[in-house]
Amino acid sequence: MVRRVFLGAVLAVLGVSVAACAPCARGDERILIVGDSWAQGIWVGRVMEAALAEAGIPGVTSVGEKTALGGKRADQFATREYQKKILAELRHYPTVDSIHLIIGGNDILGRIKDRNVFTEWTEEQREREWDTIAADVEKIVRFCLEQPQVKHVVIGGYDYLNPDTAREALALLGQSFSFGGMTQRQVNDCLIAVERRKMELAKRIEGCEYVHNFGLAQHTHDTPPGAPAPGGPPDYTPFPGGNPDHPMPDAAFDRVEFAGRTFAGDGIHPSAATHQRMLRNAIDQCYAKWYAPAPAAAETPAP
Repeated sequence: MVRRVFLGAVLAVLGVSVAACAPCARGDERILIVGDSWAQGIWVGRVMEAALAEAGIPGVTSVGEKTALGGKRADQFATREYQKKILAELRHYPTVDSIHLIIGGNDILGRIKDRNVFTEWTEEQREREWDTIAADVEKIVRFCLEQPQVKHVVIGGYDYLNPDTAREALALLGQSFSFGGMTQRQVNDCLIAVERRKMELAKRIEGCEYVHNFGLAQHTHDTPPGAPAPGGPPDYTPFPGGNPDHPMPDAAFDRVEFAGRTFAGDGIHPSAATHQRMLRNAIDQCYAKWYAPAPAAAETPAP
């Protein structure tokens, strides 16, 4: 999320070049990755392929060079300009039949990065803003499912951010993320409000799945202790997962150095290992039932 220039800087610090997403050996392109810098991080690092291989689904590959774009928002992908990018990739890769969509984070950040929406906005204003973001996500989902080759849209949910780290670390890169002085819980509540709407829209749209990731990193690293795993379909209980009074733990990020200081990540972009764990969540819920190899037929013993 944030801006593309910032994502490039962060990926460079992490030792991953954006140019590193040069085409790998082509396999069976089935998944188009669409969205913001979380999507771009998955594409650049070929994390989807790693997660699929780990799950015993080799050969299935993803594409995303033109559609996984750091800094982009749902209100952009809901426009004709960005719909054309999706269409062009679908035409270029006719075997793609699923879209992995991670979007909306920058729409939220654009509203809260320098504003306390709990003191500056009324509850009605907040609800309107979250509804607007969800409506744009729904436009994207419905557009994708209108394309005959697309059978599935998987909405990958976000996990909690770390606003304290983001405030301090990103300031060294000239980025202002004061969050208007909001607490960790208030920042998380903004994310939860939008993700809940995304979950609900997935329930009512045939062909759309929502993957709930709140608290997954906390549960994986047992930080804070006892944090529950995020719930899955059909009711997603518990929603949200984890402990919304806390961020993703430091272990969910790759350590970075900005201006001679070391931070546990930037507070916004999780590590490739964390993305892979989230993708295993998506694979277990969705992709395994669509792409897992059929079990080998048992040999008939000779008479």
